[in-house]
Amino acid sequence: MINYRQIRQYTLEHPQRSGPAMGSKILVMGFAAIILIGSVLLALPVATEGPESLSWLEALFTATSATTVTGLAVVSTEVTFSLFGEIVILLLIQVGGVGFIVLSIMLFRLIGRHVSFYERNLLQQNLGVDESHGILHLASRVMYITLIIEAIGAIFLFSQWVQVLDWKAAAYYAIFHSISAFCNAGFDLFHGFDDPLLIFVRENHFSIIVLCILITIGTLGVTVVYDIVHWPKIQRLTLHTRLVLPFTILLTIIGTFIVMIDESFMQGHTLSLLPTAERWWMAFFTIVSSRTAGITLIPMGDLGEASQFIIIIWMFIGGAPASMGGGVGLTTVAVVFFTLTSTVRGHDQTRVMGRTLPTETVTKAIAILTVSVLLVVVITLLLTLLEQGHAFIVGFEVISAFSNTGYSLGITDQFGPVSRLLLIFTMFWGRLGPLTLVVALAQRRRPTLLQYPEEKIIIG
Repeated sequence: MINYRQIRQYTLEHPQRSGPAMGSKILVMGFAAIILIGSVLLALPVATEGPESLSWLEALFTATSATTVTGLAVVSTEVTFSLFGEIVILLLIQVGGVGFIVLSIMLFRLIGRHVSFYERNLLQQNLGVDESHGILHLASRVMYITLIIEAIGAIFLFSQWVQVLDWKAAAYYAIFHSISAFCNAGFDLFHGFDDPLLIFVRENHFSIIVLCILITIGTLGVTVVYDIVHWPKIQRLTLHTRLVLPFTILLTIIGTFIVMIDESFMQGHTLSLLPTAERWWMAFFTIVSSRTAGITLIPMGDLGEASQFIIIIWMFIGGAPASMGGGVGLTTVAVVFFTLTSTVRGHDQTRVMGRTLPTETVTKAIAILTVSVLLVVVITLLLTLLEQGHAFIVGFEVISAFSNTGYSLGITDQFGPVSRLLLIFTMFWGRLGPLTLVVALAQRRRPTLLQYPEEKIIIG
């Protein structure tokens, strides 16, 4: 029998071994191990269609993109990989989307291994919940709900796609794209933009609705979905949920209108050539998918620069924390926005919907936003120097990698080895960086008797 009091005491006495810093290391090392295993499997000859296997860098890039649920590719998924390779990619997407911590806990329970207090604490950080009470039950629910949603999505997609594919291919394609959409991965099996299935999906509104619902649920996160499901019983939503839901709707509406306006005036672009109804559907889907899903139904390079620019901003914002989505996080941007408005109104504290946010929350949001902006700027500058490319186009690819979206203007496969390694790092940081930064900042401050005198500096 494990004594939880002893574990708690050990945690307090050995913060360097079991504190937040150790939690960050486990998250980073765990994802790195998954990526390396995936790279080895994808580098096997059996993983590719042709006689030649992938290079190690191509395998590493693809495994990183799948595990971080990004979707950027240096080789064509549907042309390059065999059934074995596509299944490996699908498993990496599933593990990266749900989180290896959740899967590890589920495995421990299946084999009868006891889950320690520290592992519960790490799971709590990974799921983004405040209380550890019932955390194992929540992890089980997350796994079950994920599988159920993906299965329902696959059934709905199959009901439509079987009209243009034989039932075996329709079932496989439906399962693959349902998992990819829900996990916000961005990988697809379409054979180019003239693929009959892709053309069918663009014209089939039911398929678009199903994909949008899967993507949206994935970007909302565990806490929000849990709140919505339990709302009829408790008649109360947390502040987190009350922030995420309206901001998600607002970003979708604003983004769709901007893309529609831009494409309506830009004659000769992809959307301007479509009928009005289909143009609205494509603008809507593109914006929904831009918040870290990255499933591409129309060429990004054919959109107007205003549309591409709004997609860049939306990708950078991303989805809600503790979700399948990436980016800096919707609530991170919301906290910074409300902090600004509270400061302008002369309030000493950040006020949101009748609540006051802790200073720690505001500090974390500012830290995540600042570090993320610096990372994107530095990587964009380096890639622009290395590839001698247009800064806007390179920046689009970098933010797509950072936000784990997968939208591309078609230049990623043209990057050299060093540039690809930089994008691998960016995808990895985008998936784990904000989380590990929060975990590191969650460490309690060490008390000190030393205090320095205050002195003002000129700002603005």
